Amino acid sequence: MSISISTAATRTAPVGRMNRGLRWTRTVPLTCICILGLVWCMPLQASDTKVSFDIPSKVECDDVTPAHCREMHPTMKVVEAKFRISASFVEGQEASAVDFIYVISSPDMRLNVLDFLPNTTLESSTAEDRIEVTDSTENSDATSGDARVSYSLLSIGTAKNLSSKKTEQNRYQKIAPKHLVLASGTVNRGHGVFYKLRPSHDGSLEGAKEFAVLCFVPQNWRGDWCTVICSARANKKSTLSTSIATAGMEVAHVGLYLAGDREASQLADALTDIQLANSGLLSRHLRKEASQSVDLMHAIPTNQLSRMPASDRLFNVVKFKSSPRPTSLETAKKKLLDIQHRFRELAGRDESFH
Repeated sequence: MSISISTAATRTAPVGRMNRGLRWTRTVPLTCICILGLVWCMPLQASDTKVSFDIPSKVECDDVTPAHCREMHPTMKVVEAKFRISASFVEGQEASAVDFIYVISSPDMRLNVLDFLPNTTLESSTAEDRIEVTDSTENSDATSGDARVSYSLLSIGTAKNLSSKKTEQNRYQKIAPKHLVLASGTVNRGHGVFYKLRPSHDGSLEGAKEFAVLCFVPQNWRGDWCTVICSARANKKSTLSTSIATAGMEVAHVGLYLAGDREASQLADALTDIQLANSGLLSRHLRKEASQSVDLMHAIPTNQLSRMPASDRLFNVVKFKSSPRPTSLETAKKKLLDIQHRFRELAGRDESFH
């Protein structure tokens, strides 16, 4: 089926004729027009996935120094910090998710990571990570013979059939192939950790996750602060293609304090308050500054994150200098730098360790 489209135009007539307005007709298949109309009317993005993260305002740390470590390093101690971070799908489904990345780092490089949980995890799609394989071999041999002597009235004959069958069966188990569902390791030259989570059959990316970190700090350590970066990626479908895009991101300074230290706890509260003041002005600024670094973080292969230079922008994204401009944002930055300086005094310092 086709339709005609009339188009008016003016062109020069051949020599010897007068110029005049000509009108001609083009025939265009109706199918082409329908396809073009659908492409024009359909939105560029067919589906969106948005993920929201909730980062704790502060984290209480416990002194978990082993006895043998205390004897070997009398000027140091080991503290444990547990970060409980929640993720929720505001729009879209988990089926479109590609991966979630969590980074906990010490920009001032005062927290030396000893260990962390959870560790790298592999998952298989079979029960007990085993596949049972059965090999069967069957041999059959049949022989038949028939001898007959007969007359027209009498019939004398013999028949003989021989058969044999042999079956062999072997059973064994193979290790099922496994897929990486959680990768974790240190970053910033051992002064931070990262966790990269992927969709799995056994768990969900949505919900609360707990990340535990053991840090080696001076004996007089009372508190400090760290940077927490959360990022989610998902498949973004459009009319003509599918790509991977950022589905959500959150960045925050989180205060750490030793259990029972009231002054350090109040300082951690002040660190949260300054980020949420003025309708979250500073928090939005930190998120904006971190957006390019988060893209870089996703582009770096997982096995190379731990080898990133300590001075790389990825782990210093929220370290900035104050500016003399009298704006609300600059005022918030100045207050934040003051709180960070007070935390630096609480963090202590062991010269023999550094």
